[in-house]
Amino acid sequence: MKRRLSYVDWMRGFAVLLMMQTHAYDSWLSVGGKSTFFYKLSRLAGGYPAPLFLFLAGLSLALMAEGLLERGKVPSDVRPWLLRRGLEVLGYAVAFRLWMFTTGGFARPSELLRVDVLNCIGLSMLLVGGLALAAEAPRARLRRSAGLAAGVALLTPLAWELPWPGWIPEPVRAYWSGRASGAFFPLFPWAGFTAAGAATGLILSWARKVDRETLSVACLGLAGALAFPVALALDRLPSLYPVLDFWWTSPNYFLIKLGVMWLVLWFAQLWSRAPWARRPSPMRQLGRTSLLVYWVHIEIVYGGIVAAGLRQRLSVPEASLALLVLTLAMLVLSLSWAKWRASARAMPAPDAPVS
Repeated sequence: MKRRLSYVDWMRGFAVLLMMQTHAYDSWLSVGGKSTFFYKLSRLAGGYPAPLFLFLAGLSLALMAEGLLERGKVPSDVRPWLLRRGLEVLGYAVAFRLWMFTTGGFARPSELLRVDVLNCIGLSMLLVGGLALAAEAPRARLRRSAGLAAGVALLTPLAWELPWPGWIPEPVRAYWSGRASGAFFPLFPWAGFTAAGAATGLILSWARKVDRETLSVACLGLAGALAFPVALALDRLPSLYPVLDFWWTSPNYFLIKLGVMWLVLWFAQLWSRAPWARRPSPMRQLGRTSLLVYWVHIEIVYGGIVAAGLRQRLSVPEASLALLVLTLAMLVLSLSWAKWRASARAMPAPDAPVS
């Protein structure tokens, strides 16, 4: 089995840090703190954790699927595994919504139907796994993944604005249109990042086989840099859509965000090759337990059990100090969880002889 990609863990840990600062400042800053330029920068950075997680979900799914195929599995065997992975994440999403509803004192039943990032990741993995990664030929898997990413991005303005029949329940509509109530992460455009991540993972899998991993990641980074001027140039052209919102539905902004994903991937790989990368990395550690950190930090920041008294009361320096404490606490939690799992794996089976 090939080595774990440490730079992918680093990239996921980077997304975790961006996520925690976004939620902490959003919840804890006072009204005055939210009027500062600092908070605007925080919100700008806050637009990237979700696409990073979705992108990395697709990338990891593709790498694991290709690994199964390399070990002799056939696509018909891999498809059920891919679907199980997506359903597993959907199960976490449902459990998380139940948890937040319970700890919130059962006050907002509508929160149970909220389309949050875990819901989107799970469904996106089902789509990518079922429609792209289980194709027979390697080139077909790449074409389908890239085509799915492009298709989702291009159809997003239509999916959001079409007058869907009134008999379709609002919670169902929230899974494809951001105009519906509770639609924080609809499949359009967010599933496109998972498909793009899958295409990237397929490229990395091929590159590792032919010992071209570093060159391939560098090419992806350069493509990411080129995505900015290309997207801005396309945005100046007359729009083909009747309604287009640059910050929410524009395929051009999708391209800019995808460019950021590729640039971060390139930087993460360069960082992982530096001399200091051999040392233990807090960023990689957070990345390896991202789901645990996501769950616990949301309860701390937005829940009603741990720190409800801090909401909308802190200045920027105070919220920054609280964020530092939160980050260190999540790192300790991550290390403790990893140590517990290692100990559990090392324990002998009940009937196994102990030497």
